[in-house]
Amino acid sequence: MTTIEQSNELACALNGYRALIIPDLHNSNQHHWLNVWEKNIPRSRRILMHDWSSPDWVKWRNSIIASLISIDEPVVLIAEGFGALAAASVAAEYPGKIIAAFFVDPADPEEFDLRKKIPKQHLPVPTKITLRAQTHTKSALLAALWSADLSNSQTQSQDEFWPEGTHALQRLMNKTQHKAEELTQARTKKVLAYLRGIQTHQSRQMRLQHS
Repeated sequence: MTTIEQSNELACALNGYRALIIPDLHNSNQHHWLNVWEKNIPRSRRILMHDWSSPDWVKWRNSIIASLISIDEPVVLIAEGFGALAAASVAAEYPGKIIAAFFVDPADPEEFDLRKKIPKQHLPVPTKITLRAQTHTKSALLAALWSADLSNSQTQSQDEFWPEGTHALQRLMNKTQHKAEELTQARTKKVLAYLRGIQTHQSRQMRLQHS
């Protein structure tokens, strides 16, 4: 698959939305799937960290929040490992800035003593947890806590583009689109019902005036 084809496939998967990239600890090298995706997603942005090796919860959260504020449109979070835990925490507080959240191999919260800091309820944005190379079993618990879809896209392929992940992202965005359409339809029904109510009230007023 050419670079142009990869870029088109990711752009289609995201339905044109921008992506905010949140790597795991130690960042991701040029051959890592997340780095490949970032280069091929139009208008994507990676959070900024002075120290990628330190699991400083506050600094990671602040970096994600700062990136969200600097982007003047809602984004899709694409996060891995420790970054996925911090991103979930931010998604719980800033749903208006986030279209959807795609988490890959989220870290074990207990490893970083984050049991009390991660969200304990469903996230207010469509969320998917995908396992690529994870070995611990906490992802199922996180998926249950956050009401997230859980899928296994583990692969032995050396393909840095990770096509299975692209398909998983596409499924998440399809679900997001369906939800957006349902909300739009619900709002439309409410507006029409409101307008019909006004029309009925005006008709009654006119009949009373002419009676």
